[in-house]
Amino acid sequence: MSLYLMAKDLPVLEIGQGECRILNRELLPFSLRKEKVALEDFYGTWMNSRALQLSRSNSKMILNSMRVSQTNAYKICQTCHGASLSDMYWFKEKEEEKELVWSEVSLFRNDISRGMASTALVGDVLRERGKIHTPELTTQGVAAKAWVRKGQELYLYKIGKKELAASAVLDTLGFAHVPYQKVEGEELDRVVTARRKERIRALDERVVKCRLIASEEHSMVSFEDFQIYCQENGKNVFEETLALDRLHYLEMQIADYILNNIDRHGANWGFFMDNETGRLEKLYPLMDHDQAFSDVEGMRSQTTEQNLDLETAALLAQTELHADLGRILQMAQPEGISEKQWAQVQRRAAELDERCRIYESEL
Repeated sequence: MSLYLMAKDLPVLEIGQGECRILNRELLPFSLRKEKVALEDFYGTWMNSRALQLSRSNSKMILNSMRVSQTNAYKICQTCHGASLSDMYWFKEKEEEKELVWSEVSLFRNDISRGMASTALVGDVLRERGKIHTPELTTQGVAAKAWVRKGQELYLYKIGKKELAASAVLDTLGFAHVPYQKVEGEELDRVVTARRKERIRALDERVVKCRLIASEEHSMVSFEDFQIYCQENGKNVFEETLALDRLHYLEMQIADYILNNIDRHGANWGFFMDNETGRLEKLYPLMDHDQAFSDVEGMRSQTTEQNLDLETAALLAQTELHADLGRILQMAQPEGISEKQWAQVQRRAAELDERCRIYESEL
């Protein structure tokens, strides 16, 4: 089978039976920007990282409802032509070359399935039949989540009360982040049945939402993909990151220590890319705090070149940034975390401030 990988309506890679042919290197996904793209790069790296993972909550219900393979990444992506709400990429078979265009497959433009929202969020059976537009087959992460269109805006709904507390803390610090709001009342009734609501309450959880930050003008490029690009092209990924956006990189070091976020892996932070030029612009706002407020102490940072723990990485960032951590000591306990977790947040803020003063006095 022969395919075209598309950037909107522009073919950027031709995938044949035995090889790939680069058509526009500057607009390829970053993980494929190399001198020669092999079939394994496309199917094994790009496709596998794009397809819905079975580790995600309710993934089997999503796949079963659409009668899609649970093990074949190509078959999963083929159902939606690989379209995503993170970027402008999709693929089509050569036989579809003349008929199929971006406006027909774009998840930014077309209505998306309302029924799939409750399937993805709480595991309800999908009642819709026939071909549907859904971003759920290419949405990453393990938490239960679903995309919902409201007017001209798209929102990600997820189950995770920690996002509320993380948003409150990052608001107070003035750090760039994706803000979350609680979903309740009639708005919640539209995506969750009464029975499911009772179950969510019994677990002391919340349904929250955030607005989509990608667009047809700006794609999201994960640090993981950028790292592949840098390795292939002889660049130091951390030097490149600091040169692109030093401020928000430093904010991330402080935020992850204060929140004790133990899951800042390379797929949940990254960059905005200009879709016209294919160039990276800056880091996108901090997001994905499902694993924040952990009781685990001494976690290693996954976002530094040196092997540092979260506290040391934050200390080095704070000596340069001098964020006003005292604001955290003055704010009320936010919704979504326990008194113990809030006490730990305030302790980390106070200790980081003190350690920074001592560190700078000894220089």
